[in-house]
Amino acid sequence: MKNLLILSLFVVAALGCRKKKDTIVEITIKNEFNEVVSGASVKLLTLPPYEPNSVPVLEMEGATDINGIIRFNFNDVYQLGQAGVAVLNIEATMSDLDGTGIIKVEQEEVSKKVVWID
Repeated sequence: MKNLLILSLFVVAALGCRKKKDTIVEITIKNEFNEVVSGASVKLLTLPPYEPNSVPVLEMEGATDINGIIRFNFNDVYQLGQAGVAVLNIEATMSDLDGTGIIKVEQEEVSKKVVWID
């Protein structure tokens, strides 16, 4: 009985100390010719529902790399045990081109989306 109690405590402790995996959003920007666009400005944001002209609750931005990809790390946003992370609007611009999209951020995964600008 004592061994069973010790084994149970070990299993509970091991499961309770699970290391969180990375939660990443990866956006690829492409143009109308299906070519990747490097140096495009990408913004991720979420707005409170049903509130016109509201301030974003979450906003992140950056530029795509030479492969037309930008990665955002959501490890600070997602906490273990949390149900879901976020649904975000995507805004991409490059010179006079622009595009939009929506992405659902999945916990402890790489959530990917391609946004077309024209």
